[in-house]
Amino acid sequence: MNRTLLSMSILLLTSLGPCAHAQVPHPWLDEQLAKQRYPCPPGTSPFRGPADAPVTIVEFADYECPYCAKDEPTVRKVLAAYPTQVKLVFKNLPLHMHPQAKHKALVAECMGAQDRFWQAHDGFFANAPQKKVTEGAEERTLNACVSRGGEGQVESDLALAQRLGVTTTPSFVIDGIRIKGTLGFGQFKLLIDAELARKAGNHP
Repeated sequence: MNRTLLSMSILLLTSLGPCAHAQVPHPWLDEQLAKQRYPCPPGTSPFRGPADAPVTIVEFADYECPYCAKDEPTVRKVLAAYPTQVKLVFKNLPLHMHPQAKHKALVAECMGAQDRFWQAHDGFFANAPQKKVTEGAEERTLNACVSRGGEGQVESDLALAQRLGVTTTPSFVIDGIRIKGTLGFGQFKLLIDAELARKAGNHP
């Protein structure tokens, strides 16, 4: 009789599969999912991941923010863990307290005009000297672009951050959910998995 009950229990648990774990409440996740969602259009901002990924993470960051630099390995881990399911969109939010932040944002934007944005992005967050960051770029074209204030992306990002009430870095907007401050991989995973389940029709 005991063996029969044990077999039935195993069968029940097996049939529940991953949904059994998805239904376990998590206070932090519940708090995020209960938030109002805000439109945060990617626009022409640079992104990593598939353009049609089901989950979009918009990151607002400052190249002189130590917390943004510290978050970089976590963000890369998220992209590696969800190579087809997550798109990361980068938005600039240079803070006034960091005197070179806006200049670096403009350099990265203008590097993007030469298809070298991520070279600049990764270099600045690795604290590389600007000469290394801009290596390989056409210098006169780059300097002219920076001198005229870029092509409008930095200002557009700042305006969007203001509309969203985003004032600190790093900040993230994940499928419209605003989250201020650094996130651990586990927090990213909780929210991404919940969004993937919602969009697959497993949750209301």
